[in-house]
Amino acid sequence: MKKPIFSIKNLSFFYKKNKVLSINKFDLHRGAMYLFSGFIGSGKSTLMNILSKNKTINDGELFYEDKDINKISLSNYKKDIVYLDQINKRPWLGGTVKNYMLKKIKANLKTDYKKAFKKICNTMKIPKYLLDMDISTLSEGEFRWVNLSISIASDSKVLIINYLEKNLDFNRKVILNRVLKRKASYDGVTIIASSYNPDLFKMSTSVSIKIDRGRITQVRSLGHKSK
Repeated sequence: MKKPIFSIKNLSFFYKKNKVLSINKFDLHRGAMYLFSGFIGSGKSTLMNILSKNKTINDGELFYEDKDINKISLSNYKKDIVYLDQINKRPWLGGTVKNYMLKKIKANLKTDYKKAFKKICNTMKIPKYLLDMDISTLSEGEFRWVNLSISIASDSKVLIINYLEKNLDFNRKVILNRVLKRKASYDGVTIIASSYNPDLFKMSTSVSIKIDRGRITQVRSLGHKSK
């Protein structure tokens, strides 16, 4: 059996003495998309932040590639992980969308970033007029789409997205479904995401997980595996 990329054992997280997460055992494997769903306050965002090393667990163990996540430096960890939170801040200085995307993709890829930029614009159907716009003038949906595109283009080992469908219209959800399915199935990227409506992403999801009051209450395999 292949070793998991993430392994959770007896994980607990508290906020002001209140237990927000309590997960006994759960493994996440390479080249699959894991979609966590649940009501507001169920613990989805907390888990996304723990897996991206933005929060530290209070008790238990979390391993990344057989290493204790607490013993991995943040700089080394960020080389493998790209995290897109549900709240994204716009750059103070503004500038065109194209320059913003190129700068962000270059920071993650170093090489071939221009090729990756052209490819993601085509894949995510980003029109030229939008690329020429000032980043400060974009709608919330457009800005979210730009940040999703940057995250996907970064070609990380693990892609973590909090609130997958935020600010997206129907057409963009359809495109994102196809892109994420290919990213996991053909590129071997492990995708971990949260959603309030997991039915929107059945096509791309490998494993659907429900969280209630910080506990995993249901795990369902949808059969989409890497090739």
